[in-house]
Amino acid sequence: MKPHFLTLSLTAMLAFGAVNIAYATADGPDFYAVTRVAGTDTLALRDAPSSRGKILARIPFNAVRVKNEVERRSGWCKVQYARTLGWVGCKHLTESDGNRYYSTQGYTDRLNIRKTPSTSAAVVGTIPPLETGLQGTGECSASWCPVDYQGKRGWVGRRYLASWSF
Repeated sequence: MKPHFLTLSLTAMLAFGAVNIAYATADGPDFYAVTRVAGTDTLALRDAPSSRGKILARIPFNAVRVKNEVERRSGWCKVQYARTLGWVGCKHLTESDGNRYYSTQGYTDRLNIRKTPSTSAAVVGTIPPLETGLQGTGECSASWCPVDYQGKRGWVGRRYLASWSF
C-alpha cells in the first residue's frame, strides 16, 4: 500500500469511529508520602474532609505508601492507609517514590548521627541545624530513625526529624 492511502484510510476510520483511542487521565500519583509532619506527630486520617471529622486512624509521620483514592475536596485528599479509607489534608502529601526523606528541627548546635540507636553509641557524623535532604534507610523505632546524610549512615533521635519531600 502507498503511504498516502494508509493516511487517508486511518483518517477515515478515526472520523467514523471505527478505531477507539484510549486516553490516559492524570489523577495524581498512585501513592503519596506524608510530608511536613514532625517526627513526634502523626497525620490524622478522618471520616470526612474536615478537621471536625472523626479520626479513623493515625498515619506515621514518615509513611510512604498512602494510596491515592483520587477524590479531592476543599484542600482534603481521599486516601487509603493500611486498609482504612478516609481524608487527610492535601498539604501533608507529596508524590511518593518509595523513599523516606527528612528535614531536621528542634536543636541549635549539630545533631549527632549514632552508630546504633543509643545516646551512648559512637558518633559517625553530624548534621547542621535545619538541614533537609536526609534519606531514611529503614523503619523508625519509638525514639530513633535510621538515616543517610551525605554518605554518613546511622541513627538520629526521632524527635529531631520531620517528614520532607523534594
